[in-house]
Amino acid sequence: MERPHQSAAGAALCAAAVSLTAAADSQGQTKRLELVLPTANRAIFGADPSQFYMYTHRSFEGRQTTPWQAGKYGYVRNPKRSSRAGVVFTKFHEGVDIRPTGRDRSNNPTDLVRAIGAGVVAYTNRAAGGSNYGRYVVVRHDWGYGKFYSLYAHLASVTCRAGQAVRPGTAIGKMGYTGSGLDRSRAHLHLELNLMMNPRFVTWHDRHFRSPNPHGIHNGLNLAGLDIAGLYLAQRRDPDITIPQFMSRMQVYWTVLVPNTRRPEVLKFYPWLARDMAKAGGNPSWEISLSSSGIPLAIRPSARAVRTPTISWVRPSKVPHSWNTRSRLTGSGSSAKISASGLRYLQLLTGDF
Repeated sequence: MERPHQSAAGAALCAAAVSLTAAADSQGQTKRLELVLPTANRAIFGADPSQFYMYTHRSFEGRQTTPWQAGKYGYVRNPKRSSRAGVVFTKFHEGVDIRPTGRDRSNNPTDLVRAIGAGVVAYTNRAAGGSNYGRYVVVRHDWGYGKFYSLYAHLASVTCRAGQAVRPGTAIGKMGYTGSGLDRSRAHLHLELNLMMNPRFVTWHDRHFRSPNPHGIHNGLNLAGLDIAGLYLAQRRDPDITIPQFMSRMQVYWTVLVPNTRRPEVLKFYPWLARDMAKAGGNPSWEISLSSSGIPLAIRPSARAVRTPTISWVRPSKVPHSWNTRSRLTGSGSSAKISASGLRYLQLLTGDF
């Protein structure tokens, strides 16, 4: 059963998204998304979505399969069997893998990759071995309520430059299979649409990791992917939909109280995530509502004092919470604790590091 606070939070999210859109419209600031598909593959809108998504190779319980569903967004990989919940998928896929529509005589994909919306090229990685993404491009978009970042990975080549303005459909590269774990047969475009977590990401990364970070703030760890496939379908139904409206439909998986040492950093990018700010000022903590993948859905002042990040609610689960939260929580049922990786992630969201 949902807790009463959950439906109220969802209503507040929706109301805030609507009021934001109305206010921005009155100032002429909000723009239509006008998203286009990044390749010639349009099967996402057809009767057979298997023709849109690239399969993966899966070995599970002695069976070898090639499920196309593993190319979708969400928890679609690394199946595990639970005695209480059956087969559960435990690895989160932050984007969608789009299969090619054409190949040349050498079986290389011929699809051009295009920007999904108007924006500016924020970053290009031209080194095939420089990331799990292989060669990739990040485009920054601003539709009037914060900056969002589309990411195009595993490219054979990059044909744009940082700082270049793009329109929906501007060619920025060619589909390929650069990056780890790919071969020619599984060549595809990995597409994401992200929120950026923290402008001081480089400092956070260097504090927690010894590995080099050649990508600056455009590292995948600093980008939280939305359900881009779901957004395409939602836009098809409602061409005026905004991302805050789309996010208002997402479910909260856990809420956490963090000490009020500063206003959470993510609000600098997305101030519309704030709730009940009339109560801010001297509040001892902030309550952050998060999706199962870690996307912040709301941030509000709290009167409860905490010395360290403390879970205030978690959705009851029949399987370990680590399976549902990218290992940011431990425990099961209605009981959960924040893992070391979860604490690091909260530092990134809040800027408290």
